[in-house]
Amino acid sequence: MRRLLAAFLLVTLLFSVCCAKQPAQAKGKEPITVSVSVSPTSPFHSTLNVRAQHSFVKRLFAAKKVPAFVNPHWVRATLTVKKRQFVYDHDGNLFESNKPLQYLLPTDVHQRIEELVAQVERVHYAKATPWEQVKHTFGRMEYATVIDLETGERFHVQRRAGSRHADVQPLTRTDTQTMKKIYQGKWRWKRRAILVEVNGVYFAASMHGMPHGAGAIAGNDFPGHFCIHFFGSSTHKRKEPDPSHSLMIEKASGSLATTITGATAEELVGYFLTALHEQDNHVLQMTTDGFPLPARLSDVASVRKTEIVIPSDERGPLLSEVHVHLTYFTHDNHERNEEWTFLLRRSTPWDKWRIIAVDL
Repeated sequence: MRRLLAAFLLVTLLFSVCCAKQPAQAKGKEPITVSVSVSPTSPFHSTLNVRAQHSFVKRLFAAKKVPAFVNPHWVRATLTVKKRQFVYDHDGNLFESNKPLQYLLPTDVHQRIEELVAQVERVHYAKATPWEQVKHTFGRMEYATVIDLETGERFHVQRRAGSRHADVQPLTRTDTQTMKKIYQGKWRWKRRAILVEVNGVYFAASMHGMPHGAGAIAGNDFPGHFCIHFFGSSTHKRKEPDPSHSLMIEKASGSLATTITGATAEELVGYFLTALHEQDNHVLQMTTDGFPLPARLSDVASVRKTEIVIPSDERGPLLSEVHVHLTYFTHDNHERNEEWTFLLRRSTPWDKWRIIAVDL
């Protein structure tokens, strides 16, 4: 259903781009393909094909070029123009995929690319609608479709309970099998960015993959229920939103890069540790400048408790240290209590922070 609706919307977008903003006759125009996904390794894409004026393509190719490398974890969209591959990042920079070149685009060309990418994003992501609104659309006993944004896999659920979030169950044995496939065949508490479709309305959300509590749908082979969180949701034990669910909801709404860009040094370290807890390597790398992560981080199975100490060693406006006391468990279930030091840098006082080193 999501795929059919997305196709319909993309056709509508294509019609509006070609007909409303350009002459109806496409003769002499050049094909452009714009594709968006939630991460560089995600096989699930939304794609828009348009035809642009030859003058637009000419100005794009004629733009001044400077040596530069794209951060592969900061990619917002990919473009194909006359069989040439480009990458558009979250800072609004355009790079040629197969060459270390950045294109310094004229303002009108950059604005057009931004418009096209935003059109695809409106189809690929959904709004982070507050739970207080969502629960009236996704009421108890209502049905919904869950779409995993990394894989594109989808399955059907029914909301059975939950006041601070939605307690749901897969409808059938096939739906349970699909959900378990998303979690690589093993039930886990790890959060995932998802879209939830209810009667044609899409919401950005987050789910975990662990059956627990009671279940009431016969024959679905799901021993209990699982939880779906929306913007402003909380767990049964806490009134504040769960950081991991909040992170995944931002991914599902397409706003994570904007949030990371505006984060303080301490907040950025918090995002790093949340991503580490969820074993989300893409988000981990989004918080850094691309340096190789310490190999010992791969031993971390879950982060249980963190306490960030306000930086006491701010080396001017461009460098900062953040010290963190944390408790975590390894994959062989050993508990560790350690202090880590994060070194962060930004290019200018108004630029975004980036983690450049982690001392374990």
